[in-house]
Amino acid sequence: MLGAASLFAQRKPQVVVLQSKADTALIDQPFVLKRAALKPANNLLPALCDSKGRWVPSQVDDLDQDGRWDELAFLCTLAKGEKKSLTIKWVSAEKYPCFTGRANVRYGKLQPSGQIAELKTDVHGKENLARGGGPVPYPYQMDGIAWENDRMGFRHYFDGRNCRDVYGKKTTEMVLDKVGIKPDGKPGDTYHVMADWGRDILSVGRSFGMGGLALLKNDKLIRLGVTVDQTTDNVDSTRYTLINKGVVRALFRLNFYGWDVEGEKIDLTQIVTIWGGSYGYENRVIAAKLPKGSSLVTGIVRNNNNQPLQSEQFYGSRVMITHDKQTYNKEFTLGLGLIVPTSSFEKSFDTPDQGEGILYTWCAQLRRDAKGEANYSVLAAWEMQNPAFLNRAFFVKTLKYEALKRSNPVQLLLK
Repeated sequence: MLGAASLFAQRKPQVVVLQSKADTALIDQPFVLKRAALKPANNLLPALCDSKGRWVPSQVDDLDQDGRWDELAFLCTLAKGEKKSLTIKWVSAEKYPCFTGRANVRYGKLQPSGQIAELKTDVHGKENLARGGGPVPYPYQMDGIAWENDRMGFRHYFDGRNCRDVYGKKTTEMVLDKVGIKPDGKPGDTYHVMADWGRDILSVGRSFGMGGLALLKNDKLIRLGVTVDQTTDNVDSTRYTLINKGVVRALFRLNFYGWDVEGEKIDLTQIVTIWGGSYGYENRVIAAKLPKGSSLVTGIVRNNNNQPLQSEQFYGSRVMITHDKQTYNKEFTLGLGLIVPTSSFEKSFDTPDQGEGILYTWCAQLRRDAKGEANYSVLAAWEMQNPAFLNRAFFVKTLKYEALKRSNPVQLLLK
């Protein structure tokens, strides 16, 4: 006969208990539960109910695309010091509760049929960088992958440049599926003029944008990717893979194979996650091997920035902050922030304003862990989304709050 301890160990958890340790309310706090912790059975999926029987916004994600879900992700709001219990309900996929979508990924590409199709995966080599200007039309709906939540939007230039850009939004609706499409249905720049939803706002110049990647080797900064005037990539091949675009978070993967760093080839993976309710996204970088004496680098463009750069330590993270007219033609005030866990932060430094290579960028040198990983979050807040962001102190306070939410401020127990 099994003892009581063994019976308890085999029993499937029925309740998720959340105990806030924060000294303020946590609005839309994200949570992730692993499949193994929930002890799934049959083909049912886990969902959550609060004490009043209301469904809690959640989704299940198949991270490795093996046909089985790996994580339950959900958002929950907790008052200061609140303890909350959520009941686990097992339901079929057909009966899984529906929620309003608060996160989205869009990768649209022109097909031979003349129509734009949304692709779940795509790859390009080093010689077929689709720049346009030739007999083949430019294929990318928004230069590559775009992602958004109910606050802001972002994009990654998939045509070999690998810069990161910012979309300012004036709506909480998911809109990027329809952005970058001309009236004739072809890809086109429809996003550099103000629309009801917002517009592309970040001035990127010769930086790698907001949250792009480079490698620091022997005091030389080497861009991941190439500039718009170059026709051959410094990466042998690049693959995009959609992981999931659910109701509370959206995730995708970028694999870079054969990044040429002064004759040495390395592979690199980025996993991007955006949650509803946040002003930014999380970037997980995985590089098992780097050239000796080199480090990964990310950063913030500052070509239109005249105000002081501000560095703070909040809740176990280094937070790098700019707040200025870092937009096209200096039209709008835009706050930009990098949140780097102390474990992933080595130091910050500035690039030159003139010369070759990456310019006018405030950089964060990253430290990888034993698994070759480094993590950071990219955040942006626009005055047209909320006029309060005209105030620098308000933006800094927002970044401090975002750092708090990333600092594991809630104790989670399964019973």
